[in-house]
Amino acid sequence: MRIKGDFVTNSSSTAFIISNDSNLFLTLVDFVKENPELVEQFRQEYGYINDQRFTQENMIESAKENNIDFDPKSEQLCVFGDESGTIVGQVFDYMLRDGGSSEHFSWWFDHYER
Repeated sequence: MRIKGDFVTNSSSTAFIISNDSNLFLTLVDFVKENPELVEQFRQEYGYINDQRFTQENMIESAKENNIDFDPKSEQLCVFGDESGTIVGQVFDYMLRDGGSSEHFSWWFDHYER
């Protein structure tokens, strides 16, 4: 029998469809820049008010490291999770679940991955 001796989480990921509703070639960085309220809502709702990891600047840097391209008028399946250790993964895993839209994008929940 194998025994795991370190910390184990019950993490999962959440899959979303993000739609580029514009005629422009856009990226995840563009999505983050267009939706700065998502990180602030995350800080408020989940008690990270004083946690300097969760800032718009860090979201942009995380998006650059984990960039996704969105072709014009296209939909893309995107998976975000808190176990990934990225700021984008942690915030979007929770904040995109209710769906939404902004100037160039719309998004909605697709499924949970366990």
